[in-house]
Amino acid sequence: MKFDQRPDLSLNQHLHLTTELKQGISILRMSAAELCEYVRQCVEENPFLDEDDWVEPRHPAIPERYMQDVSADALFEKRGHGSPESFDRERSDMSQRSFSIDRYLTETDSLDAFLSDQLRIQSDCTRTMVVGKYLIGNLDSNGYLCMSVDQVAAALGISEGEVGRVLSLVQQFEPTGVAARNLAECLELQLRKSGDLTPMLERLIKNYLADFETRTPASIARDMGVTLAELNEALDVIRTCNPRPAAQFGQPSRPIWPEVVVELGADGEYTVSLQDFYLPHMKINPTYRTLASTAKESEAKAYLTEKLKEAESLIDGINFRHATLYKIACCIVQMQIEFFVRGYDCLRPLTMAQVANASDVSESTVSRIVRGNYMQTPRGVFELRFFFHSSAYRAADRVVSSVSVKHRISELIANEDASAPLSDQAVSDLLAREGVSVSRRTVNKYRDELGIPARAARRRC
Repeated sequence: MKFDQRPDLSLNQHLHLTTELKQGISILRMSAAELCEYVRQCVEENPFLDEDDWVEPRHPAIPERYMQDVSADALFEKRGHGSPESFDRERSDMSQRSFSIDRYLTETDSLDAFLSDQLRIQSDCTRTMVVGKYLIGNLDSNGYLCMSVDQVAAALGISEGEVGRVLSLVQQFEPTGVAARNLAECLELQLRKSGDLTPMLERLIKNYLADFETRTPASIARDMGVTLAELNEALDVIRTCNPRPAAQFGQPSRPIWPEVVVELGADGEYTVSLQDFYLPHMKINPTYRTLASTAKESEAKAYLTEKLKEAESLIDGINFRHATLYKIACCIVQMQIEFFVRGYDCLRPLTMAQVANASDVSESTVSRIVRGNYMQTPRGVFELRFFFHSSAYRAADRVVSSVSVKHRISELIANEDASAPLSDQAVSDLLAREGVSVSRRTVNKYRDELGIPARAARRRC
């Protein structure tokens, strides 16, 4: 076997991300709130960044938070009654009548801490505290107990009776309905505390709740031996309950700062602007810049040069982010102008590739900049990702997006005759008359995504 050594030349391509490029990409991904926190940290750590112009993130034009509270109508649709599994789905048309735990919930509060504080107030018994903390630690994000009483008893080596006693104590805490083991118990806890739990309501909750998925209210009323009007009154009481009593805990709400503002001018034209009041107008400290250029000691000079480079890179990255955000926002408004003028029905299909081509940036840049950034418009506040939809349907005079179709489906059902609700095929036919061809199967899919119950469950006499 013969071995030789000889020089060999090869050409390989490698992508190497510099520290500045990594920082620039990271800044592009940041929401306004995240960027604010990041800049604050950089100002504290880097002496080259002056903070004289720091402006606290407060602005009279921007609401401090945009929260989707649990709607009082999320339990049942106003026109009918869906399955228990669909009760906790997010509704796009949240009512103003909502549960606002956040009025006493701080940024650092968690469900565990909130309930533990109440436990300490209610009991000074060490044994009760141990069992109570164990129960609290096994609640899910909506406030439901994830274990059965016998499982808790076996885990702690105590009797089921003792677990049940402590569980009853925890179930008295706020938010009402917490530590329930299922939806029926959650509703019962809330109605009992409010004094609205009648024998008829208790029987309805315990025995007939799941039947609304497959049966009509009329047939359930017959089985219960009550009139349909009495059943509907009972369901109206149930609608006042909160099926997810602790949903606002665990993920503390953060303020949404719409960086992009779209306004309608007196000339009828829409204008785009950026609000950067939450950031300082940063500049390089001239004293430290001079020190960096005049330092004699190599170690000090290297440190100062590095910090100067970091400061300049941060300022350049933020300026690039602002310019890119403005450019992309202008493209979105231009391409979705019919939405701003006429509303949801005119929201057109739009891809990030289209905006990337129009704004002369990469598609990945568009993807990064629209995540977590919001636009304040005359029609409300929207995350920039809201304007991107690939599904398209051809209407009589335009191409519409899936969002527009869903919005129209919800409108048709909202205006239907409650005594004779529309079938999915009927909705499909109505859309066809408006020039939008959508199959019955697609209507069924979109209705389910909207959290709207089937026809039988929406019928009310």
